[in-house]
Amino acid sequence: MRHARVVGAAVVVVALAIAAAVLDLPDPEQLRGWVDGNGGLAPLVFFALCAAGTAAFFPKPVLATASGLLFGVLPGLVVAVAGFTAGALISFSVARLLGRRSVARWLGSGRLKALDAVFARNGLSATVVLRLLPVIPFAVSNYGAGVTAVAPRSFAAGTALGLLPTTALAATLGDAALDLGSPRSIAAAAAWLALAVLAVVWGRRLLRLSTV
Repeated sequence: MRHARVVGAAVVVVALAIAAAVLDLPDPEQLRGWVDGNGGLAPLVFFALCAAGTAAFFPKPVLATASGLLFGVLPGLVVAVAGFTAGALISFSVARLLGRRSVARWLGSGRLKALDAVFARNGLSATVVLRLLPVIPFAVSNYGAGVTAVAPRSFAAGTALGLLPTTALAATLGDAALDLGSPRSIAAAAAWLALAVLAVVWGRRLLRLSTV
């Protein structure tokens, strides 16, 4: 029975990844028209899109930027962070179902061991750092965290906290209609770089602490 569940979960993950590769997201004008046509239901539908898209490997920055474009910075931030966190928990749960041995084949046993040590000692902080690092794909990190020692509650809280600043910056860019030459967009890009540097320094410190 467990073998069947593992195979089924793996098939779902592969199917989601293929869907993300072959399906196109609508352009900004189509999204605006969709929101105007759905009124009060639009935030709920966008929440579901963020949750499903996160589990299905859709690029998070695209959806995060779209949140500001569609709803404005603050409302878009709330809907997007809630949706991304829900989607992250879906991926996390699938990885837990697959089990450590199955996912270790993808990550490598040595890498998984190092990650496990960090998450075992500092689950909340490690999850926040994971969210601030732009070089780690969001969907991959969700599945990877699912086979570490981090508690689901710490993972959920760390995900939401870590997503707040990065999603706010993406929503700001979206609200500015992707005018990359505007002062607001330049400031957002600079803040994003500062967060990435902070995450690298913080992450190295957590790695050192985990080996003590």
